[in-house]
Amino acid sequence: MKKAKLIIVFILIVSIVVLIISKILKNNNYNIEKIGNNMNIQEIEQYILNVNTYKAKIKVIVSSNKNANYYEFEQEVKGESYTKQQVLSPEEIAGMQMIYENGILKIFNTKYNMSKLYNNYPYVSDNSLFLTSFLRGYKNSEDKKIEEKDNEIIMSYNANKSKYNNQQKLYINKSTLNPTKVEIYDVNNNKKIDIIYNEIELNI
Repeated sequence: MKKAKLIIVFILIVSIVVLIISKILKNNNYNIEKIGNNMNIQEIEQYILNVNTYKAKIKVIVSSNKNANYYEFEQEVKGESYTKQQVLSPEEIAGMQMIYENGILKIFNTKYNMSKLYNNYPYVSDNSLFLTSFLRGYKNSEDKKIEEKDNEIIMSYNANKSKYNNQQKLYINKSTLNPTKVEIYDVNNNKKIDIIYNEIELNI
């Protein structure tokens, strides 16, 4: 009899735990769906433009007339005071790091015992490889647009930085609100650079 009571109590405890877990998962799914379903295109635009901190692992494809070169980086950005970028591949330059903090830029690679320090260096994340560079350019541009296509939001603007960096496009997953890639086009509308976000965490 005592054993039967213990079994009943055990079953009740397990049932309660399962119910709690199911409720948590259901709420999480609801919150994820709510992001994509309840925000209009202008709200998504404002959300992305307010991003100033993130961590990411990116793949960069630089295309020329004859071939394409592939690179992988790990990035971390904290506003205008701190940026870090480390090369993950190709192997010959893997491990090289660039750290900018409060006006000081340090470039080093322990593998080759290389280190260089620059004081009073201009803000590094103006580099087009950084997401914050796109966002700053988009904010300041008078020639920009945002559109929705399938499950993506596409933000684009005319950068006019050089003949190889004339237009930029940012693709955002509407469900997760995470950027998926940036495309950079030349003056002839040929795609020159792809920046693919393999992993990204916003507002860290």
